[in-house]
Amino acid sequence: MRRVKNSLTQLDKLSSGVTAVLTLAILLPVLVLCGFGLYAIIQYGYTLHFAIALVASFFLFYIPLLWLRRKANIKVATQEVSEDSEDSLVQASADWSEAENVIWQRLNENIDTQLAEDDAWGSLKNHGLVIANATAQAFSRGDLQFSVTDGLKLLEEVSRRYRATLKDNVPFVESIKVSHLKFAFDHQDKIATGKQAASLVSKAYRVYQFINPVAAITKEVRNKLLGDIAGNVGDNLQLNMKRAFLQEVAAVSIDLYSGRFSIEDKDIKKSTIAVEDEQSEPKPLEPLRIAVIGQISAGKSSLINTIKGALDAEVSALPSTNAVNVYSCAVGDIEVLNLVDLPGLDGNDKTNKTVLKHVTNADMVLWVLKANQSSRQLDRQFMLSLEEFYAHKDNLHRKKPVFTGILNQVDKLKPLAEWSPPYDLNQPDSPKVDTINKAIEYNQKLLNLDNIIPTSFSSESQVWGLESLEQLIASNLDASINVQRNRQRLEGGNTSATAQFKRVFKGGKSLFKNIL
Repeated sequence: MRRVKNSLTQLDKLSSGVTAVLTLAILLPVLVLCGFGLYAIIQYGYTLHFAIALVASFFLFYIPLLWLRRKANIKVATQEVSEDSEDSLVQASADWSEAENVIWQRLNENIDTQLAEDDAWGSLKNHGLVIANATAQAFSRGDLQFSVTDGLKLLEEVSRRYRATLKDNVPFVESIKVSHLKFAFDHQDKIATGKQAASLVSKAYRVYQFINPVAAITKEVRNKLLGDIAGNVGDNLQLNMKRAFLQEVAAVSIDLYSGRFSIEDKDIKKSTIAVEDEQSEPKPLEPLRIAVIGQISAGKSSLINTIKGALDAEVSALPSTNAVNVYSCAVGDIEVLNLVDLPGLDGNDKTNKTVLKHVTNADMVLWVLKANQSSRQLDRQFMLSLEEFYAHKDNLHRKKPVFTGILNQVDKLKPLAEWSPPYDLNQPDSPKVDTINKAIEYNQKLLNLDNIIPTSFSSESQVWGLESLEQLIASNLDASINVQRNRQRLEGGNTSATAQFKRVFKGGKSLFKNIL
């Protein structure tokens, strides 16, 4: 019963929403006939009234149907189908980078253009080659520049994914036999001739029916309505299946040219940055990696001490951390989190290269910003270096870590005499809240971070922002795990979440609740 329900749901989806219209179109004429009664219509002279009612019913449902069909045609003609729309049968991978998602969007537009020009099943092969070549060009590669083994793996993966798509979205697909398709293909000329003959017989029969005008009008209205709806359902179903096939080709091509398919199971190993972390302290598993960056004296050490709950780093108003320090957090015997304290941004090229290396190999970044410091030239300079790194053709397939701004020392914003947290930033009922909101807006405009939260971790004033920080880290865990999987895959790691891997991050979530 559940499978039938799912099939009907997918049928409604693939038919651009006309299944509901089809249901009403069947039920309403039945109710009309039950209400009037065929005998009463003929006996009491209601033939004209009944004919008018039928015509009204026809236009009542046929006009919305025409509107739905026109909407569907416009959708195809203008190529406005988004890659992440609910109507798309194939979705973008969570493992893709921002640049790869842009490529996916362009490939979807290319697919719709090709289908608008030629949507024959026999043309899908050529369309698929065009999509594969377009993907290669997007990654600055030559056409079909991959090994024979990778090509075979591409074909295997497209087949596997398309099979799953058909099973999930095509009603009763298991009942369609290959012999049926072969028979239809081998006898397509005879089938076409048979359809023409059937059409002529149908037209002759319709002329004969007009001996009884009432019955003829009823049947004509019903056939017209149901015939158009059934044709629309079939056309939309085929179009969605063709688009899904080409989308699978596009998705697998992106994975292929990004290097994901060139990794075999025997090559799986930890990422390079995890090995460097192990030089400081051995770790049985690769934990989540959170990098802490910011200008000198922005409050990085105070933030780390607050998270760790111990004085593992010196807290000072002067520059104190001039090297990379890794602090580990564990639940039981499982290490789940590495806090990486990076050198303060000082404009030095060597420092920037060190920080850039670790940030681009992190899963999450806490960017500490001193609230009462308006100068953001060093932060902005480093952000430009990040943008240049991810825009390079060799890094298009890398996912960016989650960037969270920590607007620290907000207690030192004007008015200085006012400090009575907690504050509700959505209710600017005090000058302090207004100043904090303006500081958040200013820094967000300059750095365009994923999010910014205000905090105060100074020992000289009441601490504020711990709960918000805990919630933010917990809510970004899934996205950060995807970043790590992306890095592992690119360096020869395993994207599949093993039982031990899940255990680590399950411990990580409980760790945040306890520490923060």
